[in-house]
Amino acid sequence: MSKTVSDIIALEAGLAQFQKLDYGMDESDWRAASGKNAGYAVGLWEGQPGEVDFPAMPYDEACWITTGRIALVDEQGGRREFGAGQGYLLPKGFAGRWITLEAAQKFYVVLE
Repeated sequence: MSKTVSDIIALEAGLAQFQKLDYGMDESDWRAASGKNAGYAVGLWEGQPGEVDFPAMPYDEACWITTGRIALVDEQGGRREFGAGQGYLLPKGFAGRWITLEAAQKFYVVLE
């Protein structure tokens, strides 16, 4: 059976609220939608300047920076910076350091 317009999930205000995160930085997350089997999640993240280390990612994450500037540093010291209008795919297994260089927002899609 094919899907219909009633299967479309609108990502809109009121669907979720920003939740304060506690990973060692001033940041919050707005989770717009997620799969019933936790196979995906869609949301908007925002944070103030700061840094945090994170373990190997258990999923792929596609991200688009909408405002500000961030940097990702891998465990070998390699560094990439992304600013407003730029996107990237953070691959499953990536571990390192997240640095918010300027107050930033990102739209993301998690793919497990």
